[in-house]
Amino acid sequence: MSHTAYRVARGIGWITLVLVATLAVAPANQVGPDRAGDARPAALERGKYLVHDVAMCVQCHSPRSANGELNEHTLLHGGRVAVTSPYPDLPWAFMAPRLAGIPGWDPDDLTTLLQTGRRRDGSSPRPPMPPFRMHEDDARAVVAYLSSLSP
Repeated sequence: MSHTAYRVARGIGWITLVLVATLAVAPANQVGPDRAGDARPAALERGKYLVHDVAMCVQCHSPRSANGELNEHTLLHGGRVAVTSPYPDLPWAFMAPRLAGIPGWDPDDLTTLLQTGRRRDGSSPRPPMPPFRMHEDDARAVVAYLSSLSP
């Protein structure tokens, strides 16, 4: 396993721990749509913070340069998963889907996935995608932020 792959794999475990400890106790009613249905600036900022600094979605869902650095111009446009499966018999995602603009996702379905770790049909994404258990307000903030990005 390469040094970069090791760092990413190690980070996934850390991400899951941080999310369980941080997002499960997030205060309610801090983010979400206003009465007009538009995402409030606070929700977008919270969503951006969660995507970039807490859940670190950009690490797997963004393409990388030849030297392993994130391509700042295509963040969240999907990319090759830098971590190989440590378990040969475990189904593994080799590509992370585009999240910018949430193409192909219903916002409520993505919110459900972020809250339960499962899609509405009961299926789960393949590892290394962690089974998130976000607070509803945090999940909605993430969806609002991702929806605000150009697809």
